[in-house]
Amino acid sequence: MRILIVDNSTETQAQCAKRIEGFTKADKEMLDLKVRLVNDREFVDRLSEADVVIFGAGISDQAISLARQIRAEAPWIQIVMFVSDKEYGGGAFRSAHSVGVRKVFPDSAGSLDLLQELVAIHADFRKDGRTYEGRIVVVMHAKGGVGGTSVTAALGEVCSASNRRTMLWDLDVETKDLSRALAASGPEAKIISGWINGSRDINRETFRDALIPIAGDVSVLTPPAGFAESMDLVCHADGMEISQRIIELSRVLFDVVIVDTAGRMGPAVGGLLRVADVVLMVTDDSELGLTALDLLLTSVKPLLGGSDRLRFVINPSGDEPVDFKQISTELDHVHQLSEAAWSLPVIPYDAKASEWPGTGSTLYSIGGKSLKAVFHEIARKLALVGQSGANSADDAYEEDTAESRGWLQRLFRRRPETEMR
Repeated sequence: MRILIVDNSTETQAQCAKRIEGFTKADKEMLDLKVRLVNDREFVDRLSEADVVIFGAGISDQAISLARQIRAEAPWIQIVMFVSDKEYGGGAFRSAHSVGVRKVFPDSAGSLDLLQELVAIHADFRKDGRTYEGRIVVVMHAKGGVGGTSVTAALGEVCSASNRRTMLWDLDVETKDLSRALAASGPEAKIISGWINGSRDINRETFRDALIPIAGDVSVLTPPAGFAESMDLVCHADGMEISQRIIELSRVLFDVVIVDTAGRMGPAVGGLLRVADVVLMVTDDSELGLTALDLLLTSVKPLLGGSDRLRFVINPSGDEPVDFKQISTELDHVHQLSEAAWSLPVIPYDAKASEWPGTGSTLYSIGGKSLKAVFHEIARKLALVGQSGANSADDAYEEDTAESRGWLQRLFRRRPETEMR
């Protein structure tokens, strides 16, 4: 959020800016604040650099005419105004609102008052698509062995091929399947442990340090180094605060964030379900898998407030045709799911599906052409890539060269095996 503080002197500008200086570092990073100070004679030339204009109390009577000028030249800019306590008591806010000022504060208002208003503006920008934010996909499954980790890694590769900055978050704190499959391990996990045990602050700098890059546009956030911290992250109520902070930072730094929950439920995953843009349920077509999914939906739907953000992808357990209609009909009958929930194609069975971990490829690049096309379609329908990005990615991975062009091959060639993270 770009903020322009306007007042008639450097002293009064600085006084107004002190309220923002009083914000915590976490709040500043969450809002992605960029603040500039300017006087009332030059600010018009800087309007193109602003999302929010804050008028300091030193401008006084000029503020109304200046706000009217902003409305005429840049009506999308939000205006916040400070006035003297005397003017505020005299009803200055009435005339200010009449010219489009969003909020009027008395000069005695503190940092918290301004922070609450900026958070509200940020939320409105999010709804309008004005604030850059990465897309959050939470991958879940009701039972093991259905391919949740394989789908996570494959979608990561599709995003990489489309030059989308992508973070894969491994929440499988017990077996760390995603991290191990992608050869992502190392001292970075100790930073994450530090966030949880309180020995490190979680901020933009330590967050970047905790990421393990595995390809040009893709990084992995692994589970914590210690098992105790791992359990605290996923099972303890305090883990919700850490996971929320991770999401806030990753939204700013990445285009796509894909979280592999490994089918685990707990406070942190519950919080992630509430903020996710998409909850991707991976299931196979077995009776055990579908009955497990039925039970999981009973728990998950209340957290989501409905099924609008739910999407299902079926990863068949064999090469027999999948009765997609019967599966959707049976689940819809019980859970009243949205039509969009079943908009994703079935993943084609591929005998190579179990071979990708540790190869420098994923299920996407190790599979055949039909499998690639389906993953492109899934990524496109989840709004992780655009149509043009999918086409260019497909050109980069022709079937006859797939084995030699896996996305991690250069990583594996660059590092000797003993140096792999």
